Amino acid sequence: MKRLILTFLTLPLVFSAFSQPWYSLDTDSAKRASWGPDKRAEAKAKLEYLDYTRATATSVKLWQVKGDQIYSPTLRENLVYSMKSRGIDPTNQYNFDENVRYLDQPSCGSCTGFLIAPDILVTAGHCFHSPGDLDSTVWLFDYTSDIAFNASSHKITVPQSKQYRCVEMLDHALIGSQGWDYSIIRLDRKVEGRKPYKFRTGGKNELNQFIAMIGSPRGLPLKLVDSARITNPNEGKTFFLTNLTAFHGNSGGPVFNSNGWIEGILVRAPTGLAALGGDEGDYDYHYDEACQCIKQDVYYDLYSIFGLNAQNGTEVQRLTKTNYDLLLYAVYRNLEYAIKDNDVAAFEDWGLYSWIWTLDLGARDEKYKTLDPLLAIAIKNYRAEFVSTILDAENLDFNMKDNNGVPVLSLMVQNGMADAITKANSKSNGALDFNKVDGHNETPLMFAARTGNMQIIELLLSNGANAKMKNADGKTARSIAKDYKMKDAVKRLKKAEKAK
Repeated sequence: MKRLILTFLTLPLVFSAFSQPWYSLDTDSAKRASWGPDKRAEAKAKLEYLDYTRATATSVKLWQVKGDQIYSPTLRENLVYSMKSRGIDPTNQYNFDENVRYLDQPSCGSCTGFLIAPDILVTAGHCFHSPGDLDSTVWLFDYTSDIAFNASSHKITVPQSKQYRCVEMLDHALIGSQGWDYSIIRLDRKVEGRKPYKFRTGGKNELNQFIAMIGSPRGLPLKLVDSARITNPNEGKTFFLTNLTAFHGNSGGPVFNSNGWIEGILVRAPTGLAALGGDEGDYDYHYDEACQCIKQDVYYDLYSIFGLNAQNGTEVQRLTKTNYDLLLYAVYRNLEYAIKDNDVAAFEDWGLYSWIWTLDLGARDEKYKTLDPLLAIAIKNYRAEFVSTILDAENLDFNMKDNNGVPVLSLMVQNGMADAITKANSKSNGALDFNKVDGHNETPLMFAARTGNMQIIELLLSNGANAKMKNADGKTARSIAKDYKMKDAVKRLKKAEKAK
């Protein structure tokens, strides 16, 4: 009771800690804390979170990797080394409190990351500072408690098909004064057979909102915390506070809501405070003289206990406060892959972001100028059902062009998509331009002349296609049909030319 009163009186000093792992190469050096009881569970064991676990990765150093073998100490070895490096070297053998868990599991990870597109990964900014960090890092998927681990040789086995390198830093921010702490990375290839996390692009967080997290605490195989809450929404700031149980290695991990949508990135906890019964510092664990054993640090914030906005907690970088255009690009990328792979489930999942069909990323950022509109991608890949869905979008520009300047109507014509043309015409309420030209001054009718598709030629002509127009070479649709020996088209287009 005395301790509780003392804690309440010293409320502004509410508790935090962190450290480097024993091999001293961890990039996750942000402050961290475990708030309240240890709520971790094996991510692999929670089947309802299986898709989220499969979309979460753990980073290791390149020097640890040889083929499918990754060097790893156990957590026990990790913690003993940590104590010795801090000058804590009791004469007796190191003992561990009964509440210290996972001691004999591998502890090889540096940071955590998660997919927001098949080849785009998000992590904490303090985990990756430069291109050199990218070059020296390997990302492992399916690093879970059933991983093959040989404790005597200090090796885990991860097939190279589940190892990924980083090829590009799409964006990075680490500005402590403003709370920014994120990196968005392109991987060397698409991560196959996994569902990237969907994420919030607007709205706000609420006090006591349910949240969960997956990550590699202290480099361990992926653990899940799914009984946590937002303890201070910190509205208007780049981060919010939580009571998530987190350690070194959790940085960069996905923090998601009850619908499985990402709210933010696990990054840090306040600095300069100490755990109840723990050390001043950044260690996650401490040596307790009373039991002569290593204990896990534990933290509390009484503001949160009494239902008020917490003053301290594990901090989560809001994903909406990262690079917003990159988030839009990630949605685009998911749908691009879904269309090309003819993945109906992924198309429906990511089609929930219905505004994406009308979004012109190139108008927002010059680097996206070369992207094809998703409608154009669906047409080029002969995905009639996907095309039909996109044509239902409100405020769609039916006269948009692909990245080569070809109108989508001409693409439909080229691919023989008569039903799509009819639907586009109906949905556009007369706005569809049947004489829209490409960069070579070619009309949709000229595209139809090459294929000789009489159904589409009639469809175009009945909606005002001009047979007399000429392309940059001075040729009409009939001239083109003649070049391609489309005799029926030549006859019909000759008649159309003579019509008033």
